[in-house]
Amino acid sequence: MDLNIIEKQNDVIYEIPKIQFPAYEEYKEKAQIVANYISSMTVTPETVKDVKKDLAKARKLVDRLTQSRIDMKKDILSGFNVYESQVKEITGIVDAADKELRGKLKELEEVDRQKKQQEIRELWNKRIRPYKETIDLLPDAFDKWITPGHLNKSTSMKSIEADMAAWIDKTIKEINTVSNMGKDYLIEYITTYDITKAINNVRERALLSETIKNTEESKEPVSYFIVTGTKDISLTERLLKENKINFKRKDNN
Repeated sequence: MDLNIIEKQNDVIYEIPKIQFPAYEEYKEKAQIVANYISSMTVTPETVKDVKKDLAKARKLVDRLTQSRIDMKKDILSGFNVYESQVKEITGIVDAADKELRGKLKELEEVDRQKKQQEIRELWNKRIRPYKETIDLLPDAFDKWITPGHLNKSTSMKSIEADMAAWIDKTIKEINTVSNMGKDYLIEYITTYDITKAINNVRERALLSETIKNTEESKEPVSYFIVTGTKDISLTERLLKENKINFKRKDNN
């Protein structure tokens, strides 16, 4: 397709309208005389009556000139409005084509991203083969690792493979660590994919369980309070200590 669109020198022709107003200076001078007189006059019934007549004449002139200006503007703009509509029509056609092309390019880009994701998936399957039994403990491990950035054209397979290898290595070490700590830690890690959070969650539950157990055994009433903010936490702890109140502190990190 070759539109062979050449910018023509006279593709749009227009003439600047020439407006003549020979009475401009005369009308302006008379209007100013009326304005100056009103500004300096001493108000009496006689002077007001006379000046109202002159002002009415000036107003009548202004009204006629205003209507002339409105009619003239409509006439001048009538040709421009047609041209403006024509330009908008052409612009609409091109904009619609541009939008359609962008949609097709987006579809093409999505196809490329899907192809790249499949290529990355194949690389993933090769990489996890030695650790498959361990990685299989994690649901949707591939989806947890991969990011939209991996599918960009600018992201090389070399850098993707390096990132993948680092993630798999780190994850395998963390799984081994939590597995040695106990089943509860492993289950929590599988849920969170975060070793620090997994350990804290298990320990927090254990502490809560221990507190409940001690409460049941002591038959002493226990109340739980949640204090937020560093300043309020420090103040609360100080007040408890000063009043020798038995308490246990558990921070939610």
